[in-house]
Amino acid sequence: MTSIRWDMIFGGFGLFMFGIQFMGNGLKAVAGDQMREYVDRYTTNPLSAVFIGFLITVIMQSSSASTAITIGFVRAGLMTLEQAAGIVMGANIGSTVTAFLISLNIDAYSLYIVFIGCMLIVFGKRRKMQYIGDMILGFGLIFFGLSMMSDTVSSLKELPQFSGFALAMSTNTPMSLLTGMIMTMIIQSSAATVGIIQKLYQANAITLAACLPFMFGANIGTTITGILAAMGGSIGARRTAALHTVFNIFATIIGVVLLIPFTHLLTWLQVQFQLSHMMQIAVANILFNSIATILFFPFLKQLVMIVRKVVPGKEPARPQVDINNLDDSVAYVLPAVAIEEGEKAMEQM
Repeated sequence: MTSIRWDMIFGGFGLFMFGIQFMGNGLKAVAGDQMREYVDRYTTNPLSAVFIGFLITVIMQSSSASTAITIGFVRAGLMTLEQAAGIVMGANIGSTVTAFLISLNIDAYSLYIVFIGCMLIVFGKRRKMQYIGDMILGFGLIFFGLSMMSDTVSSLKELPQFSGFALAMSTNTPMSLLTGMIMTMIIQSSAATVGIIQKLYQANAITLAACLPFMFGANIGTTITGILAAMGGSIGARRTAALHTVFNIFATIIGVVLLIPFTHLLTWLQVQFQLSHMMQIAVANILFNSIATILFFPFLKQLVMIVRKVVPGKEPARPQVDINNLDDSVAYVLPAVAIEEGEKAMEQM
């Protein structure tokens, strides 16, 4: 226990989480106005709503944040449950981008990226240039945090307690699933959970059989943010949170049922394309979320019907902005979208 640098593990994880948040803040500051326009214009069609959900999540670096925005829109009467369903599905695919970036393994250049970001923040004369600096600095901190953790994480497998836990997870799918779910509920980021899985798998601390249910569990755990955002809200908001949860639970059930063939497929892909362990998990995450969206998209209306039964009640018709249900949390997540809501509310008044 004494030989393990816990300061490097916790410090590295802290920098990794801060990097994800900082990069997301920079991205949404740069793309905020465009995001407002895209959300307003392209969410009427379910297919385009999937793309917008993907885009928002890539920019925000958080499917939880995308869901929170969607709930805010539904609460205000600016979006129907059917439109929200498309965004939620797209958000699940968008959340896989962080894991893909992590798997590129550019740790050696992380401090150079941090330096470039800092220079843009300190010497950038225009505000937009400073926002780009925020984005680059956050990107560098993600990899620097991971590189701090790397060597220390590999020594975890020498701990008898951790070895026993990792072995139990590889043979006990429900346990692995539950661990991933609880961990994501605590840190409120499925991308961060998958990033930790990637590092543990790269260090041979856990097996692929343990990684996959852990990843499935993270998909359920990420719904907690939406549930918290919808508490005390309108029926529409609660139904949006329920839709996110139901969709992710159904996707996880399919993933668990097909766990053995899915594991064989990933092993085959790893051999065929010489994938690194981290890239193998990134590919698994992309395939799992993309296939789930493709499978459930044709049944979007049926999914909405199930959610309306799970959360009963009469949903009032809201052709206009519901001024009494404007969600101030949207202002903290994506201010440009909150401005759009405010403009529409004033026009209506």
